[in-house]
Amino acid sequence: MLKDRNLRYRDLAEQLNVSETTIKRHLTGHGLSVAMLESLCAMAGIRLIDLAELAARRSESKAQAISVEQEQGLADAPFTAFIFMLLRYDWTPQAVQQEFGLDEPGLILHLRRLEKLRLLDLFPGNRVRLLTVRHPQWIPGGPLRRAVDDVMRRHFATMDFHDPQSVWQLETVKLSRGSIDELRSLIASLSQRMQELAANDRTLPAGETAWYSMLCTARLTDPRIFWAK
Repeated sequence: MLKDRNLRYRDLAEQLNVSETTIKRHLTGHGLSVAMLESLCAMAGIRLIDLAELAARRSESKAQAISVEQEQGLADAPFTAFIFMLLRYDWTPQAVQQEFGLDEPGLILHLRRLEKLRLLDLFPGNRVRLLTVRHPQWIPGGPLRRAVDDVMRRHFATMDFHDPQSVWQLETVKLSRGSIDELRSLIASLSQRMQELAANDRTLPAGETAWYSMLCTARLTDPRIFWAK
């Protein structure tokens, strides 16, 4: 709605007397107060209650789960699947194109694949509308999960734990079922926090950020593996 009124980050920042960085953070949901949201609604020409109803309708119209055919299509095109993930985390097609040095036909190729899989609608100017919720349900043990599992297994198996750029921590303890459930919740919270950090860092120059994969896992262990020969 703001784009339809030709309102840019700079325009919003000037009218609200805040920085462009603050506006970008607010428009990705970070630190957004009700008062600020009402101010943005006023500039977009819509009441807050109408915005809430519109958001609810759009959310309900989006797919909550991914089909086997869609998963297989993503598994067959890993880079396209990665781009789909970035789009779900509010990357624009233009930002993806710049990050990976894609030419226009290369970008459109991936967007067309996602459109053919009915995962997004593609509009002129490479604008997209996602047809799934941000965190759709994936098929347990499905084709995409198997493909990702295989890549991640090989990726972390070759990790250099002595590299100063590596971030890791090891704990070996005895836990109850209740504690395991709490650990799952903590890992989910950590994953969400990592996404928030990444969203904040997207305003930094490219040279100040680097790609990281984080694998949080806990498995049953016989502690004798640490000293057995």
